[in-house]
Amino acid sequence: MRWRFLRVLLAGVLLAACAVVAPAAAGAATPARVMALGDSITGSPGCWRALLWKHLQDTGHTDVDFVGTLPAPGCGFTYDGDNEGHGGFLATGIVRDNQLPGWLSATHPDVVLMHLGTNDVWSAIPAATILDAYTTLLGQMRAANPATKLVVAKIIPMNPANCAACGQRVVELDNAIPAWAQAHSTAASPITVVDQWTGFDTAADTGDGVHPNSTTGIQKMESRWYPALVAALGGDTPAATGLHVDGTRIAEANGTPFVMRGVNHAYVWYPGQNRAFADIKSFGANTVRVVLGSGQRWGPTSAAEVTSVIGQCKQNRLICVLEVHDTTGYGEQSGAATLDQAVSYWISVASALKGQENYAVINLGNEPFGNNQQVSATWASATSGAISRLRAAGLQHLLMADAPMWGQDWQNIMRDNAATVFTADSQHNTVFSIHMYGVYDTAAEINAYFDSFRTAGLPLVVGEFGNMHTDGNPDEDTIMAQAQARGLGYLGWSWSGNSSDVAYLDMTNNFDPANLTAWGERFLNGANGIRQTSKEATIYGGGSGDTEAPSVPGTPAVSAVTSSGATLTWTASTDNVGVTGYDVLRASGGTFAVVGSTATTSFTDSGLAASSTYRYQVRARDAAGNTSAASGIASVTTSPGGGTGACKVTYAASNWGGGNGFTANITVTNTGASTVTGWTLAFTFAGGQRMTLPGWGATFAQSGSSVTATNVSWNGTLAPNASAGIGFNGSYSGSNPAPTSFTLNGSTCSAG
Repeated sequence: MRWRFLRVLLAGVLLAACAVVAPAAAGAATPARVMALGDSITGSPGCWRALLWKHLQDTGHTDVDFVGTLPAPGCGFTYDGDNEGHGGFLATGIVRDNQLPGWLSATHPDVVLMHLGTNDVWSAIPAATILDAYTTLLGQMRAANPATKLVVAKIIPMNPANCAACGQRVVELDNAIPAWAQAHSTAASPITVVDQWTGFDTAADTGDGVHPNSTTGIQKMESRWYPALVAALGGDTPAATGLHVDGTRIAEANGTPFVMRGVNHAYVWYPGQNRAFADIKSFGANTVRVVLGSGQRWGPTSAAEVTSVIGQCKQNRLICVLEVHDTTGYGEQSGAATLDQAVSYWISVASALKGQENYAVINLGNEPFGNNQQVSATWASATSGAISRLRAAGLQHLLMADAPMWGQDWQNIMRDNAATVFTADSQHNTVFSIHMYGVYDTAAEINAYFDSFRTAGLPLVVGEFGNMHTDGNPDEDTIMAQAQARGLGYLGWSWSGNSSDVAYLDMTNNFDPANLTAWGERFLNGANGIRQTSKEATIYGGGSGDTEAPSVPGTPAVSAVTSSGATLTWTASTDNVGVTGYDVLRASGGTFAVVGSTATTSFTDSGLAASSTYRYQVRARDAAGNTSAASGIASVTTSPGGGTGACKVTYAASNWGGGNGFTANITVTNTGASTVTGWTLAFTFAGGQRMTLPGWGATFAQSGSSVTATNVSWNGTLAPNASAGIGFNGSYSGSNPAPTSFTLNGSTCSAG
């Protein structure tokens, strides 16, 4: 980087002198030696390294020695700060001047964390030339230590005042790094790519468009380095404690499944209505979702209040789902908070949250995006970044992520990207929350959404729903019946206190439990409602009266086998109290996982691949959460897939980001007479556009200008006249022409 820009110290960083960290005691195991290699983003002051060192220490990774020929800049506390973060240096310059071999011989690193290339980008050096420099540096690392582990960053975005083209150049470099890493990684000397670009905002996370600021900027960088470094060191990130995800379900710390049955309570607007906790419990609820404020629109709810709320939950034997409401409708609602701001709030009240993992769930932010499609398209990156920051702050709770589009996910953004977000959680301990109002007014829509998460093997709850709404009439009967049959949690909106335009969503009149509304009567006392289906958490003693598991169900019989599905039936289990449902487990390799649940003795599995073999088992469960042993194994091979048929493709792109970003939505329609089972769409960019993976609705890949999009599990079958909607974000330079032709499974499609 140019020296006058990149030697600027970040405002707010304390420049306290750092004490030298004592070396390992004699006789101790040799610590792993970690070199942070880069420019001033790494070294001047590079306080993400200080946070990373502290995070390692706090989580038991104390056998680590940060090495480098440069000393530690001040970051406000004592840490091991040796590094190779040379302000103003270029990757190509380090190679040209042959500087790395000397640093390596002086420090002997086992692991190298490399964030390098920002100055090269600033100097308009092409991405291919920068990657050539990477290759030379990698060779020098391996010459010094053949077992070097390289953790290389997709560098953070940049938007300096004097370089309008730098942002796009960073995108071009970052897009090329994963393929470079894959081509050069070996078993003896592996390369891991860390995505520092996604979710990093030059406006919010830097002070000058280039350097991470001393708050969110360095926190985000540290949170992305940490899991990759722990993996390189051969360790594990901390295991989830307390309430946690178990396959598609939520479980308590003792492994007992926990199905949420509860009510939303608007605490931040009615902080004096504390009797609501006891009143909600009196109807048998096991959970309450509590509305808090982060200070952007309401509140902030103080740490002392959060402690009190959790105390009220525990006193009334309720699991506490805590949500920040200020994020509601961001991008469309004036004044709404970002997920980043919500995370900053959660971190500010961490003292009230830590130690409550058995009792409290952190709901990142309520309905965090409105109907602005371009803003909602960032849901995956924003949610992943929020989760990473919370984990970096030491919050190990079960997290809950709300859908965009006012929580209703009517464009399936959460559905299509939930797997990416789940993987981004180092603890794999995030449950997804859909809010079901007018969008979900038919059984088909409700079941299709539930099915998609079951097929993906991801956990889901209904975080809000009602019996009517201004945008349509939700089918609450199907929501509740299917949630019960599938073992999904649900939380109804809301106890009392709604504004006059949605007062029909109050369950009680004026917070009076003796004066239920029609919705309250239906939700609390009706079929598949709270009284009938709620089971208290075992942390409070619930379920302790029944410890006997159901008998083993019969081995499934397979019928109605197609290229994409099969039906299973089995002999019922028996139980001393009563069987409430069955879990269906599937394996296509060596490990069985839950793919669905049913209250009956039959189940139809869909979204399978043609000409593929699957194995199935079934287990029974009762109301106390006891589960039987798994049944015998049934095996099935699906039939071959159908033909390609004719097709039509509609491609629509909208530009944003000052003229270099765009969102593309594609509709693929089967216009043939036969069903398409399994499909790949192919097309070519005409203007040098680059995709920003992963996209939605399909698995995308780009090689040069050629793009392929392959169906995901839930949309692989296209009946005649059926369509699949897919899309992606991307970047371009100059013009952004649409592709001129498309093929589906090799056959040319007509334009829509």
